[in-house]
Amino acid sequence: MESLAVKFFQRMMIRWLLAFLAIYQLTALADEPTDRSPWNRIVIIGASASAGFVLAEPFGGTNTTNCKLRFYLDAAIAAPHPPLRDFSTALMFLNPDAVSQQQMDAVAATKPTLVIAVDFLFWHCYGDGLTDAGRLRRFDDGLKLLEKIPCPLVVGDIPDVSSATNTGIISADQVADAAVRAAANARLKAWAASRPQVAIVPLAKFMRDVSGNKTMTIHGLVFPPGKTRAFMQDDQLHPTPRGAALLALGILDALVARDPEFPARDIRWSPKEVFRLGYQSAQNPY
Repeated sequence: MESLAVKFFQRMMIRWLLAFLAIYQLTALADEPTDRSPWNRIVIIGASASAGFVLAEPFGGTNTTNCKLRFYLDAAIAAPHPPLRDFSTALMFLNPDAVSQQQMDAVAATKPTLVIAVDFLFWHCYGDGLTDAGRLRRFDDGLKLLEKIPCPLVVGDIPDVSSATNTGIISADQVADAAVRAAANARLKAWAASRPQVAIVPLAKFMRDVSGNKTMTIHGLVFPPGKTRAFMQDDQLHPTPRGAALLALGILDALVARDPEFPARDIRWSPKEVFRLGYQSAQNPY
């Protein structure tokens, strides 16, 4: 009976999510760009690292809102730009195929000038009930979805989050092993190589350095060892608010290095300032 109740709850949550995204698409159609700025219409897609997640608030809350990537991306972009559109959701793990397609439909309706998809591919490699071959097939399906995006795209590679099984946030059955992750990241690198509008943010390195409390360098800014573990929550999977601010700068660093249409001078490179402004905006999110 408990299993049936869980499945019913998951189906209801997916239906609610898809209905919400459909309504969001309609509102997106109302906003038309007023100029040709590459920052004019920024869209975020993906899962819980983008949407924000705190284990003590499974249905959201103040602390979850403080972790939402959009506030820190918005704060980091100093150039004039409208509010970011955020289609990411912490519920992607329930049905990656359906949720990913709905996010892509929302992207198409919004006609973005830039798409941020730092953890969009994560549940196309991780997840329950998949063989190694099945994980790679789903990963290829995720790449095929991203092929539909006609504008600049920043996408993250696949990290090792096996240590998060110790906290209960994910199970061992959901984890893609090292060989699968390596194969997926090789496919992503080859896929992006022929697409100059695609920038890869090294999410795997970001997670590895933070988990190991190692030195990190982003856009020439050095964060010393012994200090970086504070950028990740105790669940060993999701960034803290300061971690979200740093991740935002890592995303934008990958973008400006890849695409000259997005100049580095348009970015606030001070992590403290990005955190301050982003956290301030998170206190008044609507």
